[in-house]
Amino acid sequence: MLSAELTEKRSEPLYAKASFWPALATLFFGSFVGMYHVVSLNVSLPGFMGIFHTDLGKVQWIITGFSLACGVIAPASGYAGDRFGGKQVFLFCLAGITITSVLCALSWNIYALIAFRILQGIFCGLIQPVSLALIYRTVPPDKQPLAVSIWSFSTILETALAPSVSGWLQGYDWHLIFLVTVPIGILALIIGHRILPSSPINKETRLDRIGLALAALGSLSLLLLFGNIYAWGWHSAAFWLCLTVGLSSAVLFVIHQLRTEAPLLQLRLFRNRTFTVSLIISLILSVALYSGIYFVPLYLAEIHSLSSFHIGLLFLPGAVCLTCATFFSGRYYYKLGPAVLALVGGSILIITTYLFSRLQISTSLLTIMIILAIRNTGTGLALTPVTNAGMMAIPKELSGHASALINWLRQIFSAMALGLFTSLFYARLAVHQARIGESPADYKAAYTLGINDAFLFSAIIIVSALPLSLLLRKPAAGSAKKTKAEAFQPDS
Repeated sequence: MLSAELTEKRSEPLYAKASFWPALATLFFGSFVGMYHVVSLNVSLPGFMGIFHTDLGKVQWIITGFSLACGVIAPASGYAGDRFGGKQVFLFCLAGITITSVLCALSWNIYALIAFRILQGIFCGLIQPVSLALIYRTVPPDKQPLAVSIWSFSTILETALAPSVSGWLQGYDWHLIFLVTVPIGILALIIGHRILPSSPINKETRLDRIGLALAALGSLSLLLLFGNIYAWGWHSAAFWLCLTVGLSSAVLFVIHQLRTEAPLLQLRLFRNRTFTVSLIISLILSVALYSGIYFVPLYLAEIHSLSSFHIGLLFLPGAVCLTCATFFSGRYYYKLGPAVLALVGGSILIITTYLFSRLQISTSLLTIMIILAIRNTGTGLALTPVTNAGMMAIPKELSGHASALINWLRQIFSAMALGLFTSLFYARLAVHQARIGESPADYKAAYTLGINDAFLFSAIIIVSALPLSLLLRKPAAGSAKKTKAEAFQPDS
């Protein structure tokens, strides 16, 4: 029996004790702070190469190591929320993010920064799923769709806003990239401690240590594999070792989760078609999102010689478009349905990603800014409704497991996508450079073609999300959520 079910019997619904907007604002800013540190450094990678006098391979671990830590710890968020209480874990993670932000700002070399970022990733990996699960404990059922949309907006907004902020701050003082969230974190801690109702603690909850070990081993192996495909080569012993360990751990993890009485993650949620389809689509969109926020800054820095500050400015109009698109999708969610919104948003993403695969050395900055803005519009239209559709198909007592599963897989797939796209880029760069030449002008041409190939691959991946979007059903306003038994039954 799930621990969430035990706590549900012992207490009245927490939303009976919470005010909607203050509680939601606290969860919003907690998620906002956590997500900022997930995406803030993508635009700043070229700058950190110069600050610490190192190469892209080492600097990439500022992001890869962080994502790896997020991915390893995220499966334990459901257990942590049940065992120690959702509010308590949320505030603990918020404090951890604030402290590690200060430590990152005090880093004296690239290795110290990587270490502190990995530590920060542990807290960020927990706060996202815990805050999402808390929505279903502190927000009345009739307001949960709106709450999930606003929570998702904090995640999507940071994807567009954080690059602008970090790029501007790096041009002024790179330490501020990390310190800027400290006041927000402290304020959210104070308000959250006073506003959020205390969550029930179930001391009978047991940690599935075997499941956590298998999830961690599989995640680490696959992340190392995808992050080093180009450096290791397909025929290296390291490649096959990581592939074997990663896939074996994944298979054993699934078998163990289906057999144990207290699984780390409720994999039976995949029997729910709406949840499964929405999760697959969100993973595809996350992969596409990372290709844009990773390669566009590299292109602008290498080809146009822009500073992180100016790169951030080019991302700023996209943040405005993302804001408008997200509120539009939330406002018309019931009227249009998630399928229509996902189809329109996904189509926009495909077109704009393909346009990025046609970049040239002479492509103007205005053109890039416009494509980025339109691309973010597609993201705002598609990602929030897809998340809503999946979470609304799951009963409240399973929201912790569903949230942990969603965030874990997003972290893993995003990190794997980053490593895979990087490996693909360098492989194609070598091919183009061998064909074109070795002069500085030839290198820029080969560099641009390598980025084009990565974006074309990303566009092909997004295409697979469109037919899946047709499987998302249009919800009826005020429709009741499924019970646990119904959630575990295959959809008709």
